[in-house]
Amino acid sequence: MRLISQPLFAQESILKEFVENSNKRKFCFYPSTLRMVNLQQDPAFNEMIAPIEKLLLYSLDSSSIASKEYRYVLDAYTQEGYEDYAQVYGGKFDIHVLGKERKVREWVGVLKQGDEAFAFYLIGAVNWQKIPHLMNSIQENDLFTLVDLGNNGGNWD
Repeated sequence: MRLISQPLFAQESILKEFVENSNKRKFCFYPSTLRMVNLQQDPAFNEMIAPIEKLLLYSLDSSSIASKEYRYVLDAYTQEGYEDYAQVYGGKFDIHVLGKERKVREWVGVLKQGDEAFAFYLIGAVNWQKIPHLMNSIQENDLFTLVDLGNNGGNWD
C-alpha cells in the first residue's frame, strides 16, 4: 500500500475552490495581523492567537448560505481524513468545525448565524479555553470587528 501525502496548500484549496465564486468578503491573517485586531492589547487574546500560523476567513454570499452548499465542502474534508470536532444546530445557529492533526494542526469550518455565514481554514493550534474570553472581548467592543470592516468595502487576500 502506497501512502500519498498532500502539501498543506492542497488542503486549503478545497475551501478556496468553493468560495471562489460564493464569498462576499475574504480575509487572510497571519500572527502579526491577528495581533493588530486586539486594540486593547489584551494579553489573553494574544495568548490565544499565538499558536495560529494562518487564518483564512470568508464571508459567504446569500446563495451559498441558502443552498447549504458548504456542507459538500465539509464532506470533502471528511474524505481527506478530517474529523468532526464540533457541531451545533438549532435556532439561528449552524456551526461545523473539522480538524486534522499532522505536524501542524489544521481546522476548517462554517459558522452560520441567521443570515450571515463564515467559512474558515486555520493552520495552527486553537487555545479553546480562551474562546469565552474572546467572545466577551468582542461583545465589549475591545476588538476591531472584521464584519464592520468588510461592510465598509474591505476585501483582501
